[in-house]
Amino acid sequence: MLTVLLSLLILGALVIVHELGHFLVARWFGVRILRFSVGFGPTLASWKRGHTEYALSALPLGGYVKMAGEQRPEPSTGETPARGEPWEYLAQPIGTRAAIILAGPLVNYLVAFVTLWAVFVMGYPELLPVVGNVLEGTPAQAAGLQAGDRILAIDGREIRSWHELTALIYDAPDRPLDFRIARAASLQQVTLTPQRKMITDPFGRPKTVGQIGVAASGEFQARRVGPIAAVGRTLQQHGEVTRQTLVAVWLVATWRLPLRESITGPIGIVSLTSDALHLGLTPLLVLVSLFSLSLALFNLFPIPILDGGHLFFLALEKLRGRPISLNVQERSIQVSFMLLVAFVAVVCLNDVNRFGLWDRFLGWFSRP
Repeated sequence: MLTVLLSLLILGALVIVHELGHFLVARWFGVRILRFSVGFGPTLASWKRGHTEYALSALPLGGYVKMAGEQRPEPSTGETPARGEPWEYLAQPIGTRAAIILAGPLVNYLVAFVTLWAVFVMGYPELLPVVGNVLEGTPAQAAGLQAGDRILAIDGREIRSWHELTALIYDAPDRPLDFRIARAASLQQVTLTPQRKMITDPFGRPKTVGQIGVAASGEFQARRVGPIAAVGRTLQQHGEVTRQTLVAVWLVATWRLPLRESITGPIGIVSLTSDALHLGLTPLLVLVSLFSLSLALFNLFPIPILDGGHLFFLALEKLRGRPISLNVQERSIQVSFMLLVAFVAVVCLNDVNRFGLWDRFLGWFSRP
């Protein structure tokens, strides 16, 4: 139960720093903040400082920022639109409002960057290229590979991790490869040809790869990266996660990837975070980085209720030379809110089945 509570706090903290980004940038540009709430629902405690009321609410998952002048009544026909006070949100130039909106996803990305950078600097567990098992009737068995063999190089390229090993083999179906192997106190040189095999990638797409028929031994080694090199590794890793996320969203949107296999909601996030807490600091930081990056990307989707939707309205305002009707914005936000609630409900139900949470819940009552 303690790990579940800690998981909820971590998830809530990621949403709070998102709102804190909006808060700080709005204050930087002189926009008054009327209310900054940590959590939703009934107010447990509140205090006021200057023009801002700070509140602690009952539901700790998230929070919100209410700025002065976020909404302005539509002028009647023939009336001149109100200019508003200089400290109101809608009185700011489009560029300033865009910066305030972008601040939330930007802070989430900074959290994602710092946490993953810290993992690379502190040392991350890397699966070593050591053979744990050799399958019968495979190229590896025919070439004489044995359990305990460490792959040092393939075609003259040094191999430091199991990931590097599988990447080279996957890309070489039906092509001979020269392996340099460390076995006990001796070095071995063997040549084998990966078999061509059709598999399905994580996005449900068929893919042809090479396989030799070996499994990893499960040996890990902590590997550290210098602070400067860690910047490049972090950017590379985030770029790959971003690409995979956008591909997955496109495949789900075009009905080529089942929703249940690609999307994890709040319940699943709490479950994964709870498991990571048992594994140690490094796995937890990796998950925090992934979730914070996902939160930044999700909020940039052009859905009216999200930051990306507000940016879309600002872009239309820039093109049209006048704001989108407040009535249109409100109605689109209401519709998107209902759709988002329905989407979250479906994802949460999927998480319950996917992570076996219902069985865990029933198990609590069946214990003697």
